[in-house]
Amino acid sequence: MRGVMWKGVVAAVLAGSAQAATITVTTTNDSVAADAQCSLREAITAANTDAAFNGCPAGSGADIIALPAGEYRLTRAGADEDGNLTGDLDIRSSLQLQGAGADVTRIRGDRADRLFDVRQGIPAVPVEVRIAGVTLRNGEAALGGAILVGSGAGLRVEAVSIVNNAATQGGAIAVQGALSVSAAAFHANSATRGGALWSAAGSSVELRNVTFDGNTSSQSGSAAALDGDAVLNNVTMSQNIADSDSDDTGDGALEANGTVTLSNTLIARNLDLSLGGASTVNPDCATGVAGALASAGYNLVGTLGEACTLAPQASDQTGTPAAPINPRLQPFAVYGGTVEVFLPLVTSPAVERGSPAAMGEPGACEPVDARGIARPQASRCDIGAAELDDLVFRDGFDPPLP
Repeated sequence: MRGVMWKGVVAAVLAGSAQAATITVTTTNDSVAADAQCSLREAITAANTDAAFNGCPAGSGADIIALPAGEYRLTRAGADEDGNLTGDLDIRSSLQLQGAGADVTRIRGDRADRLFDVRQGIPAVPVEVRIAGVTLRNGEAALGGAILVGSGAGLRVEAVSIVNNAATQGGAIAVQGALSVSAAAFHANSATRGGALWSAAGSSVELRNVTFDGNTSSQSGSAAALDGDAVLNNVTMSQNIADSDSDDTGDGALEANGTVTLSNTLIARNLDLSLGGASTVNPDCATGVAGALASAGYNLVGTLGEACTLAPQASDQTGTPAAPINPRLQPFAVYGGTVEVFLPLVTSPAVERGSPAAMGEPGACEPVDARGIARPQASRCDIGAAELDDLVFRDGFDPPLP
């Protein structure tokens, strides 16, 4: 129910943005100065206060901040400051931050603080934020190396690449409120728990067309440690490393401590560096005492180990420590679009093994993939975040799939 309510609030906020102000950032400098320029930090302050600030026009409601191509480096030192003057960018009002594309618009830190702190406003009112079309890199904090989503706040992330951030929990994003991520890639983030993503108990997470690659955790959840409820559809988690310090503490690319529902999702070829042979047991998923992994069908889990209590559906493909499934993925790269994906090989067991349900029906694949390629490209959609769109080598003589 909480996720449904949050979607309704987000829809209302974004629908109302037609009357909102558009604030265009005019400098890549991280400046707070009366210099007739509008920096990203100053634009957020104008949106937070609904008042003109230095070179930025006044915000008005759920504003749109337009961020042109360029690299925006956060250089104002001073972590743990919440007035948006130093350290991370403090968002305290509903807004949309729209970049020109993750391949050309980059926001980076200097490992001195996270990049964004999204929380309720003062007085406490719900805050709904959308961040799209950017790359976020080089942030670091205890919670959320790139972004912290506080209690009472909601964040929608679209067409974003989140790279090389670090934290104790949630190397890229830490969630205490609500999070929706689509058409995004998490790469080379690191944390003690939740190498890319951590969510608190009572939070809400939705992941659609999302790829996790090369993330690490010294404990569990090298891609994501989810202590709250979550829904994953057309997600790919591969080449992530749990228990990176090899101290026998940690399992799985995905750790579920809330109720996590999977559909059309690929979790395979991840590593658990625990000693004593555990690396062959729990590389892909792990379930906590209070957690549950629920299959809505058409998933591929390379190694269903001892710590993972997923009850497979007939449509799921699951391997064992003795016989893991090789997902046969092409290298993590940009194959069109603006964010990286793992494109399946034509021989991949993910190809044409997604749900046959019509788009929009329960359990169906997403209508497009992470690059915007329409699904399906053949008789059935593919499992994971990317749809194989090179049909040259498909011969059409394969037998019907189950």
